[in-house]
Amino acid sequence: MWGSIMAAVSSQIATTTDAIVVSNLIGPDAISAINIVMPILTFFSCLMILFGIGSSILAAKAIGRRDSQAANEIFSNAIIAASVTGVFFAVIVYIWSSPIVYWLTQGNLAIYGYALSYLRVMCLVVPFMIIAGVIENFVKTDGNPRIVMKAVLAGSFLNLILDIVFVKFFNMGIAGSAWATGLNYLLALLICLLHFRNPYSSLKWAIDRKRIRMFVGQSVSQGLPMSLNTLLLGGSIYFINFIILRVSGNDGIYCWSVCLQLFMIMQMVLSGIGSSIYAIGGILMGEQDMLGFSILNRKCQLYTSISIGFITVIIILFPEFFGTLFGSGGEGAIDGLGMSLRLFSLLLLPYSIVALLRATYQILGHSGLSLFLSIFQLAIMVGSVWLFSLINAEMMWWGFPISAYALLLGLICYTYFQHLRHPDISFMTLIPHHLEADSLNISVKMDFNDVEKAQSSIQKFLEQEKVDKFTEYRVRLACEELMNNIVAHAVAKHPEKHYFDVHIRVSASDVNILLKDDGRPFNPILSEEDSKISENDSAAKLGLKIVNNIDGAINYKYMYDQNMVQLKFAKN
Repeated sequence: MWGSIMAAVSSQIATTTDAIVVSNLIGPDAISAINIVMPILTFFSCLMILFGIGSSILAAKAIGRRDSQAANEIFSNAIIAASVTGVFFAVIVYIWSSPIVYWLTQGNLAIYGYALSYLRVMCLVVPFMIIAGVIENFVKTDGNPRIVMKAVLAGSFLNLILDIVFVKFFNMGIAGSAWATGLNYLLALLICLLHFRNPYSSLKWAIDRKRIRMFVGQSVSQGLPMSLNTLLLGGSIYFINFIILRVSGNDGIYCWSVCLQLFMIMQMVLSGIGSSIYAIGGILMGEQDMLGFSILNRKCQLYTSISIGFITVIIILFPEFFGTLFGSGGEGAIDGLGMSLRLFSLLLLPYSIVALLRATYQILGHSGLSLFLSIFQLAIMVGSVWLFSLINAEMMWWGFPISAYALLLGLICYTYFQHLRHPDISFMTLIPHHLEADSLNISVKMDFNDVEKAQSSIQKFLEQEKVDKFTEYRVRLACEELMNNIVAHAVAKHPEKHYFDVHIRVSASDVNILLKDDGRPFNPILSEEDSKISENDSAAKLGLKIVNNIDGAINYKYMYDQNMVQLKFAKN
């Protein structure tokens, strides 16, 4: 999860670095120009999310169901759709860039030139941004968020260096900053592609022309709430720009530009944590592991509260630091910057809580509620800012926190009444307490006595599901040998501190089994010749022979720092 958070935050650092460099080396109007074109950049991010997030959710669920063919087709179709769509809209925006920027700046000539130069270069590099974003989501879904973190950190470092070189030493102005951002995305993309050379990578190129339309449609449907939220974010930025320019002029738009950079960093923290919900949560939902999904959700909310709460406290205590960072010369250099930053920071935590719950609802299938929150979360923010701006310029900033807390309070009330009506679902998260009847999910200590208890639970479950005796025998034999093998070899030190998970799901035609442990990379179903079992361990060798000769589909993967053994037995 931290790898995903760092990767997402680092991706926003590229834009924030642009803002810091141009505000200090060019002037406050330059950072305002980046803010002015932000609605267009969020539109491109919307395309990235539409295909990247939507497709990765489908792929995660397919991986959880052990449907590798569907996961591969979803991955391939997403890359094609994102590439074609990104290039098409980049060309359209470039052709119409001049009237678009004039409309965004409302004819403000002090900002117009900077904004036009920045947008035109970004149109040339934005396809790399979209493709890199889609690839990053799939790499995280495929269990390797660390390489994404390394890729984005490397790109962000390159962006910082090139920002200074292009703007200060090559005198390329704000266009140089945009070129630096484009090279950042290109480097991140190239590093992420290394993941697919990993032997543990499960995503391959696969196209079935008959199913392209189906998978693209499903991806768009899954990604629509998040994508729509991003699109609305771009519209919200435009309307708030319009309100603040009218009420407070250039000084006000500068204050809002600094607030917006902090808001986008928060969005990236949410994106990193949210990608864990989509990637890991999608797999857990595919496995019907509601307990695991509940644990994931609690951790996401905890990490959000800690990280966003820390950012909020820093802004409240040291607003002058951010003024200096973005070239204003301190808190008082731009009139009202300290007050606007402090009031705006109060929005961050309640906004974050609602945003993560929105992702949870999307995974659970509450698409209507997720879509409503995507729209209303930003609509109420813009409406509140507008209403308070009618009083005076200072009161306008109160609209941000009041809108966030009002929506959070409404969501608390709604989920409370839903919990009263359906006690089986959790308050706030709406996660069901109980698993479906055809699933068994247990955690087992790295202990042979606990393995015996697990075997008894498996037997009772299979009898309850009326699995035929021959299939039951094969399932129990395979589980027994694999569980003993995991206990004996997966963890070298302090096995008493470790557990492994057993997930069994029964359908009308087959029985699916998944065993997960957090030990060293170790394949418990390797052949005797390939395994690292010692020559004297005849029992383990016999276990391997038994498992590998059972009539069933057996697969091994290492992802999210876990060994995952998958078995599938057809019923008789």
